[in-house]
Amino acid sequence: MKKVSPKVQEAVNSEISTRIKECFGGKKLQYQSPAVWQPNAAIVNCYSGGTESVGYHSDQLTYLGPRATIGSISLGVAREFRVRRIIAQDEDSKTKSQEASDAEGQIAIHLPHNSLLVMHAEMQEEWKHSIAPSLTVDPHPISGNKRINITYRDYKAALHPKFTPKCKCNVPTVLRVVQRKKENWGKYFWMCYAGNVPGKGGCNHFEWAVFDDE
Repeated sequence: MKKVSPKVQEAVNSEISTRIKECFGGKKLQYQSPAVWQPNAAIVNCYSGGTESVGYHSDQLTYLGPRATIGSISLGVAREFRVRRIIAQDEDSKTKSQEASDAEGQIAIHLPHNSLLVMHAEMQEEWKHSIAPSLTVDPHPISGNKRINITYRDYKAALHPKFTPKCKCNVPTVLRVVQRKKENWGKYFWMCYAGNVPGKGGCNHFEWAVFDDE
């Protein structure tokens, strides 16, 4: 993992530069860090067989901060990575419109062995992603029926729990972003971790997070 980290860093920073230039006219997104992306942590998951999967979700922004970039390596069995755009809703909206449902439609990306997927700076705020179940898998000569996923991340020193807010439970809060309510869409907030875990109680602490543009 340490040996391949510089290769991931080089590839991801190249893609970040290309994306800013070609998609955003040379200007980074608001809250996107202007610093070089330097992975200093990694999370590894193993999917054994086609039935092991993970549903739609956005990755935790705690430690990472706003507009996080993640480099994701796939090893072993090829699987299907699906993404779906998040569509904000009005506060008084009771049902999702057909137009919103269509805009939220899935995109499927094939992830073969030894591939790198870059989740760019708007991914965790504006999209959800999943690994879909598969009826069959083509075994890999080394990993058998397993897919190994390594996600490289740039943890920010200033967002270490010793610097971030604590809730009334005296536990470091987690960082989240408003994704559904249109009036506050894209705003970041700190909340009690335990208050969001079934059966854990918690104090339901909430406060808006404030970041500058960089």
